Amino acid sequence: QHRSSMAQVRLKSSAAGGIAGGGSSAAASGANFMSGVTVSLDQPLMPPTNVLFTGSSGTAAAAAATRKPLKEVLWQALQAMAQSNVLKVAVATFGMALIFSLSLRFLLGSSASSKMAQFSKLLQGRLERWSEKWRPSPVSEPMPFEDENEGWGVCTLRARKRLGKTQFMQFDFELPQPEYTVPLDLGQQVSLCCLDNDGNVARGNFFPFTKESPAKPGSFSILAPNIDDSSSEETIFRIGLENANFVRVIKNELKIGDEVALTPGSHRLSYKGQYLPVTDMVYVAYGTGIVPVLDQIRSVLPSGASSVSSVTVVWINDSTQDFDVVAELLEKEYFKYSEKLAVSCIVGKVQDTPDFSANDEINTAIPDFLQGTMAVLAGPKQIIEKATFY
Repeated sequence: QHRSSMAQVRLKSSAAGGIAGGGSSAAASGANFMSGVTVSLDQPLMPPTNVLFTGSSGTAAAAAATRKPLKEVLWQALQAMAQSNVLKVAVATFGMALIFSLSLRFLLGSSASSKMAQFSKLLQGRLERWSEKWRPSPVSEPMPFEDENEGWGVCTLRARKRLGKTQFMQFDFELPQPEYTVPLDLGQQVSLCCLDNDGNVARGNFFPFTKESPAKPGSFSILAPNIDDSSSEETIFRIGLENANFVRVIKNELKIGDEVALTPGSHRLSYKGQYLPVTDMVYVAYGTGIVPVLDQIRSVLPSGASSVSSVTVVWINDSTQDFDVVAELLEKEYFKYSEKLAVSCIVGKVQDTPDFSANDEINTAIPDFLQGTMAVLAGPKQIIEKATFY
């Protein structure tokens, strides 16, 4: 047994005289670094964010009008708690856990350390999943698309960047107002249009890409292959000739700040099955086809959001580097919903194979059919045709 230091607990009398006995102390077990932690019982962990009003009906009505939403109140309370003395104790506990995990790794080898790392990510995912229920949604407003402009609006090209060592680029667009969002349904694309240097119209249809859920208002992004030749067979295979030409223009000819027209595009998601409700989802994505898949699994995975109880994602790429596009985001969703989500990443040029059934990894990853299963295919037309046949 180790001798415990004394943690001073100050008991101050409040203005109402509720607690008395200032200057008394109590013994506390723990390490020496706990001795500096002071707990004041007259300083609440969560400062008051709601005020209860009494008096005339007019005063009560004014109070009700200014009362904050419950989610916002709880979120502010959690932020205040994080800044309190409790955080010091949490940091100390985390330090002890870190030392313990490092000791296990040294004593038991890499197997135990990897299991602990897995457990840590699962715990973090569950905490994030819980916090999302109480996190207030950002204030947003659907962007209007007026009939006088034939349903088109305007955005501006804000940024373009290559995503690490992958073959993909991210293009960011800014909306006219910071609270605007593009009003799209699940599985709906956004249509973009601009002029090239010769005055020719370039147009493309893309699924918006968001790193966060829900997406922040005021902007949106798209992912596209980092192409040099928009007329090459490889580029046309990946995204089609029209989209390839549009990507060429916004990559090489448009300047940052140039305007791009936009409008809600076509709906690409439809259920053609005969079994309802849908209980199992199977997604097969190739390349940037993972973008709408990521958006959909964020919608169906939360408890109570849908009738879906099982989600399988099969993501196919030509190179292992291309998985870096959204691998971290997929992993984040997995650790939040590991009991419902299974993800398989497969490397291979499936366009060169006559049928998916020739690939053992695909056969292993895709589950057997059950009533209530819905399959979603996302990617180039040729890949979708092969996946449909499979």
